[in-house]
Amino acid sequence: MLALRAHPPKAQVVRVSQVRYNRVLAYPSYTTKGYIPPSRGGRKQTVFKKLMDEFLGDKNYKGQYYDNRFAFLKQNHSTNYIDPRFAEGKSKLFAEESEEDEAYEERPPPEPKDQLRPFSLNRFTVTNTMVSEDMKKQLVSEVLDEGKALLEVAVKYKMKIQRIEALVKLHQIEMQYQEEGKITPTLEKFADVMYKAFPLFDPEAHGENLTEIPIPSETLHSRFVTIAESEPFGPVDAAKEFGLEPAAETLRKVTEEGEHALSMTNNTKVHKTFVAPMHEGDRVAYKFTDVKVGEVGFRYGKPYRDNRKDRKYAFDNAGKMYPVLE
Repeated sequence: MLALRAHPPKAQVVRVSQVRYNRVLAYPSYTTKGYIPPSRGGRKQTVFKKLMDEFLGDKNYKGQYYDNRFAFLKQNHSTNYIDPRFAEGKSKLFAEESEEDEAYEERPPPEPKDQLRPFSLNRFTVTNTMVSEDMKKQLVSEVLDEGKALLEVAVKYKMKIQRIEALVKLHQIEMQYQEEGKITPTLEKFADVMYKAFPLFDPEAHGENLTEIPIPSETLHSRFVTIAESEPFGPVDAAKEFGLEPAAETLRKVTEEGEHALSMTNNTKVHKTFVAPMHEGDRVAYKFTDVKVGEVGFRYGKPYRDNRKDRKYAFDNAGKMYPVLE
């Protein structure tokens, strides 16, 4: 007879050591990785600090980086964004031209819209353009003197109606300020600098979409409607469910009257008041007005902050501290 005896397995010790993965710093391609320049004035200077100093350049007595090409606004109606040509750390105004710069000048010029993008990979962030003085005078003359319709002027210059309305209004304000003597030399200088810093509007290159309809705030939330399978349901029915007018009517108002017509319609709907009918024996009349919750006053269930740690306090004229009621 054999007796079987189970022996417990031997415990195996596994050594687990923590491994730290070194993160490689994002050094530019034109520097030597790991190169630490000598200390300057008793301070340790890292590679990134050295590159930043080289990019900014020297300062003048005003604290301005006079040698940096990106430090000042351009005055030739062009942007001053960082060009790919200067990605190799070349930001000096008075640097000598190299073979790479000459090769860059031989490349085809960028598109007009590319020059308006501060971030080359982001096509949604675009710098706005400014209407030239000649175009502004001609536009204002056609609207005020000749009496042309805003839609006709908008189609001619490929510019939205609300922008044309703003230009006409600003022209009237400018004429009023000139009559009242409110335009000082400082304002004229500031306006001239900002006018030369912005790119000019070109109808062929920067034309705006005149058929764009603003998105109503009512359509930002979903709404479920139960209808029969055979019941027709189209965009007009959907507009009725949201309490909106058809898109054709909205487009007509935008193209003929501008977006201010939509805002006036919305304000009329928001500020409507309803007075309930009075019956025999009533001594008061009830008036209902649309208001926002929280602007009426203290509502039921509003918590008091008497026992909170961040309770607000104020001081009276005698210097006595008292709690502030919210």
